[in-house]
Amino acid sequence: MKDLKPFTHKTIMTVLAFVLASGGYGGYRVVEHYQTYGTDFETRPHLVEEVIDGDTLIIENNIRIRLLNIDAPEQDACYGIEAKEQLSKLVLGKNIILEKDQTAKDSFNRLLRYVFIHTDNPEGDNVFLNKELVEIGAARTKYIAPNRRYLSSLQASEREAEESSQGLWNSCIQEEVYKLDREQESDPNNPYCVIKGNISSEYTKDYFIPGCPNYKRVKIDARKGEQWFCSEKEALDAGWQRSASCSNIWQLQETP
Repeated sequence: MKDLKPFTHKTIMTVLAFVLASGGYGGYRVVEHYQTYGTDFETRPHLVEEVIDGDTLIIENNIRIRLLNIDAPEQDACYGIEAKEQLSKLVLGKNIILEKDQTAKDSFNRLLRYVFIHTDNPEGDNVFLNKELVEIGAARTKYIAPNRRYLSSLQASEREAEESSQGLWNSCIQEEVYKLDREQESDPNNPYCVIKGNISSEYTKDYFIPGCPNYKRVKIDARKGEQWFCSEKEALDAGWQRSASCSNIWQLQETP
C-alpha cells in the first residue's frame, strides 16, 4: 500500500474552507463560535473600542462583552455614571483577555465573560477586571447560574467593599443599592415545593419552611441563586441550613 503523507496546514485549511462554504459535513455544522470568532478567540488579546456602561464593553467587530457575575448600576441609577467612568478608565483603548465559564451568551446576544486586562510583561499578572470593579465599589456581584468560577472571590471582594464604604456603598443609601434585588420574585414551579432557600446580604444560605415567623416576608430571587426546595433533605444536600428563626418548627413532611 502506498504511504500517505501527513496533511499539510494548507490542505487542512482548504478542507475547512470547503466545509464552511458547504454549511457542514455529513449533516453537521461547524461550531458557530469558531465560524464567527476564530479558534483563538479565548486566548488572543482584544482591543476595547467602547464602553457602554459599568459592566458592558465593545471589542473588535462590534462584539459586545457583558462582564460575568457582576452588575453595575444603570446609567440613570445611583452611581451609574461613575461606574461607567471607572470601567472606561480601566480598559478603554487597552487589550483584554476573555475567559468563558459555562454560559456563553445572555438573552441580549452579548458574550458573558470574565475579563482580564492584558499585560505584555511576563512577570506581571493580568488584572481581573470583574473583581477590580467589585473591589472599588463600581459593581456588585450578581450570580448567573450555573457559572460559579471566581464567585466566592467576587463575593468576598463585595463584602470588603461594603465594609469599607467603597464607591456605590458610600454614595448610595442601602435601599438604592439593594433595589434591584427586591424587584423580581419567583414562584415555585411545583406547588409542593414550598421551602424557601434564601441568601442574605452576608451570603449565608438559610432555608425557611411554612410556619417560620418570617416565612411570608422572605422573597426568592432566582437571579441571586436563591431557590425553592421540595424537602428539607434537598435543601440540606444543596448546602442550605435551616434558619435559626425556625428552630421550634416541626420538620416539614416530604413531597409526595
